Amino acid sequence: MSSSKSRVGDDNMARAVAQRAVQNVDTYPVAALVGGLAVGAVLGALLPTTRKEEELLGPLGETVSGRAREAVAAARDAGQAKLDEMGISRDAAGKQVGKLIETLAEVAETAGSAAADAVRG
Repeated sequence: MSSSKSRVGDDNMARAVAQRAVQNVDTYPVAALVGGLAVGAVLGALLPTTRKEEELLGPLGETVSGRAREAVAAARDAGQAKLDEMGISRDAAGKQVGKLIETLAEVAETAGSAAADAVRG
């Protein structure tokens, strides 16, 4: 298969996976929100603070950190209350989030492959 045909195939696959991700977000909006918050929280927790941030923020950093913990707890409680209100179990929501994360991983993998193939020419 020529490289241009391969790129077209990769583009079509990337579009199909992206479309599936959008459909999952439309079908499971609460799961998408929870998943997005979870991914953001994990990424934020993984990123170390820099020396400059510590210098500039000093004691403010501790205050912000405390408030961030309070905000996360409030978001968690509000999210759980909304799930309860909608009659969605924590397990079902977790499965929806897992499916969404799987789909997003597929999108990222396909897009990355298509980009690498395009660079290779």
